[in-house]
Amino acid sequence: MKLIVQIPCYNEEEFLAAAINDIPERIEGVSSIDVIVIDDGSNDRTVEVARAHPRVKKVVQLPYHQGLAAAFRAGIEAALDMQADIVVNTDADNQYPGREIPTLIKPIIENQAEFIIGCRDIDKIKHFSCFKKFAQKMGSRVVSSICGRQIPDVTSGFRAFNRSCALWIDVIASHYTYTLETLVRLSSQKVRMAHITITANPPVRGSRLMGSAFEYIVRSLVDILTLLYIYSPLRVFIFLAAFFGLPGLFLIARFVYYYFMVSVQQNLPTGYEQSLTIGVGLLIIGFFMLLMGVISNLIHTNRKILERILFQLHKKNRI
Repeated sequence: MKLIVQIPCYNEEEFLAAAINDIPERIEGVSSIDVIVIDDGSNDRTVEVARAHPRVKKVVQLPYHQGLAAAFRAGIEAALDMQADIVVNTDADNQYPGREIPTLIKPIIENQAEFIIGCRDIDKIKHFSCFKKFAQKMGSRVVSSICGRQIPDVTSGFRAFNRSCALWIDVIASHYTYTLETLVRLSSQKVRMAHITITANPPVRGSRLMGSAFEYIVRSLVDILTLLYIYSPLRVFIFLAAFFGLPGLFLIARFVYYYFMVSVQQNLPTGYEQSLTIGVGLLIIGFFMLLMGVISNLIHTNRKILERILFQLHKKNRI
C-alpha cells in the first residue's frame, strides 16, 4: 500500500524541512511513503529547500500564487498520478505532528473508513482567543449539520483519503481554502468518514489565510452559505420562500379579516389595502423562490450524475 504525504506551501523555506523530517519513514501496513511538495508561487527559497530534501519525491510548482485550495487540488492530482493508495495532507509549518500519521491512516488500512480528519481539541489551543474558539465550535456545528456527521474540527487540514475518496475531490466554491468544501462534497457522496483527536504543535507563525478573527468569521460564513447554495439548494430556497411567503400570507389574512369582520359588517372602508398589496408582493416573491429551489435542485441532481460519470472516467484513466 503506497502512502503519499502532500504538503502545500507558500513561502515556507524556514519551516518546511522540519515538517518533512517529522513524517515517519516506516508505517505498519504501508509499503512505501513518498512526500510531494506543492509550491503555491512562493517568492522565497521554498522550492530549493523542497528539492534539496532527500525524502521529497516530487515538487509541483504553480505558476503564480493561486491560494491554498488550488495547491491542495494540484497535490491530489499529483498523488493520484503517482498511484497513491492513501493521500495524507498536512501543513508546511508543522502545525500537525507527523507522528500522528500512523494513527490517522489506520482506519483506512483496516478498511474501516475512507476519509479521516485529525481534529484538534479546540479548548486546548492556547493561541486561540475565546471568540475564535466559540466561532470555531459554532462553525463546526453548522457544517456538521449540513453534512449529517459530527466533526468537532471541520477546518483541520490534517486529513487522510484513500484512493477512491481522492478521486471524488474537487474544490470550486473557494480559492483560499478547501477544508469545508471537501467535507461537504464527500459527505454528499456518502463517503465513510471518521475522525481522530490530535494535539497540534505550537504555532511558529501567524495565519496566512486570515488576517484577523473577524475576517475568519466573515470568510467562513461566506463559504458556508456558498456550500449550502451549491450542495443543498432546495433547503436554501425553501427557507427563502418561507421567509417571504409566510409574512405575505399573514398580511393577506389580516386584510381578509378586517374586510369581512370590520368593513362588511359595519359598512366601513377597510383602510388595509396596503396589507393586501404588500402581502401579494411577498407571496409572489416566495413563490418564485420556491420555483428557483425546484430548478436548482434539478441542476444539483444533474451535477451529481455528472460527478459520478467523471469519477468513473478518472478511475478508469488512473488504473
